[in-house]
Amino acid sequence: MLKKYILFFICMLICLTNFSVGFCANKNAEVNDKINLVWQPVVDEANDLSQIAKLPGVNIVSPSWFVIDNANGHIKDNGDFLYARDLKKKDYKIWALITNDFNPELTHKWLNDEKAKAYIIRQMVFYAQRYPIDGYNFDFENIYDSDKDALSRFVEEATGELHKQGITVSMDITVASDTANWSSCYDRAVLGKTVDYLVLMAYDEHGRLSKTAGSVASINWVENGVKNLIAQVPPEKVILGVPLYMRLWEESSIGRVTASTLSMAQADELKKAKKAKSIWLPNEGQYYFSYRENGKTYHVWQEEAKSLQLKAALVRKYNLAGIASWRKGFETPRIWQVLDRELRRR
Repeated sequence: MLKKYILFFICMLICLTNFSVGFCANKNAEVNDKINLVWQPVVDEANDLSQIAKLPGVNIVSPSWFVIDNANGHIKDNGDFLYARDLKKKDYKIWALITNDFNPELTHKWLNDEKAKAYIIRQMVFYAQRYPIDGYNFDFENIYDSDKDALSRFVEEATGELHKQGITVSMDITVASDTANWSSCYDRAVLGKTVDYLVLMAYDEHGRLSKTAGSVASINWVENGVKNLIAQVPPEKVILGVPLYMRLWEESSIGRVTASTLSMAQADELKKAKKAKSIWLPNEGQYYFSYRENGKTYHVWQEEAKSLQLKAALVRKYNLAGIASWRKGFETPRIWQVLDRELRRR
């Protein structure tokens, strides 16, 4: 009888061990190894990521916390301890966003002032110790082309000091073009060697001030942007930035256009209200609809589940590090499941 109990106990132990190993293996198989970041520039009750349910698949939040707001290098601190604490409870990593205020003259002054640069870096190190952050996201835009090398040197100096603190450094860059200040100011190859990740802001193909109506991020334009970047930077260091927004284009009878931003929900509501029929544009990888009102024509190239799935598929196709979504509050809830599912594909 004793032998039976011993044998029974051994069998149970083996079964439990196998179950545990199998469970862990299955659990690990479900872990997404890709970065899935969302920016949060605005915190309101409906979109406060520290309070609402955790977004499926999202593992990094980038709150807009810091602004270099004068030529001496002072950083305006908008950090929030309670927000950060509650994000951590939900197992998000925090990559705090820091911006140059998109001011080219101010940026020129501190980029060319050794004391100002040193002051900026000291503050960044201090805030990295003050708040429970895991990384910084550099959002430096609208910079004089003549400051390209100075920008690269500053990023190298800042990254070196932040790495000593164990802080991850990512930097946002535009799709390559000859646009002064907004694109040609970045030495992508040099920056790619310096930071941990470059975030390709693959949107604003047709910006708010564009003279022609068009998509914010058509699939071919996005893919070409990816291919151009990974020709200079290892793909595993590239994060694909995607838009959760689109634009409503108003075109006058003489062809003059103006644009306003639409969230996904607003676009759906508009299409329904105007009884507009959408068509799928395979070259753009988007649905499109239009309508006429008061002698004007309105156009919308929609971002929604299907268009974002196509963009997210580029992450696996080119072995990119992951995806970053601009921004929380523009999306419909289903989007997070779509992105998560696509990033998990093998």
